[in-house]
Amino acid sequence: MPKPLLRFFQTFYGIYLGLLFMLAVLSVVPPYLLAGLLAESRRQRWYMSANRYAMLAWSLLSGIRFRYEHRERLRPDRAYVCVTNHCNLLDMPSCAIGFIHPVRPLAKVEFARIPVLGFIFKRFCVLVERGSSESRRRSAMALVRTLGQGDSILLFPEGTRNRTPEPLQPFRDGAFRAAIDAQVPILPFVQIGMRELQELNTLWFRPGWALVRYLEPIETTGMTEADVPLLRERVRSLIEAELLREDPTFRNKR
Repeated sequence: MPKPLLRFFQTFYGIYLGLLFMLAVLSVVPPYLLAGLLAESRRQRWYMSANRYAMLAWSLLSGIRFRYEHRERLRPDRAYVCVTNHCNLLDMPSCAIGFIHPVRPLAKVEFARIPVLGFIFKRFCVLVERGSSESRRRSAMALVRTLGQGDSILLFPEGTRNRTPEPLQPFRDGAFRAAIDAQVPILPFVQIGMRELQELNTLWFRPGWALVRYLEPIETTGMTEADVPLLRERVRSLIEAELLREDPTFRNKR
């Protein structure tokens, strides 16, 4: 297909995906409002179900699908710090569909100011501030408190979406420090083939499949602050190895 014609179809497809996404977001507002009638202990599961079904509908209508391997490694009776590679705009539907048991994503407090999405983020996510050492300390305490309540959390240790040609950016310490402070396992998972569905640093999308693979949990029992760098690099190496072996975009970087 000639490139101008391809770009025309990709533009039309991108607009279609954006409109579908807005409808999916709006569809969860009524369930979120109804959640106020539930006991607090049940709200997170209700929120998560609303998000998941909305993104499943988006996936079905968009032609962008996700296949999941080893989801049973996230047990409902334990709290985990879940970490993965930060790919592109498709991270949101990928993660919303992938988690069956309640997991609270980490989100910057600025997202709470976005119309409609902010309403959702304030209820479903753990909001953190990064403006100063004091705000980062409060955010770290909020993560440990959430884990202590038995809720799992989801973090992207790269901090921002990976806009480089490399499989991963450097990992930050926050996820691993929180896991050690709370003495809960790290659950790494890998999103494979995401750049085949959205071209790097563009809004060009194409329908297709991505693979999401959950790796073996890593226990942190007995670890201390001194173990953070080793744990961080161990998890990064595991995720990078999966991308270099499985992801079509990165296979030639081995």
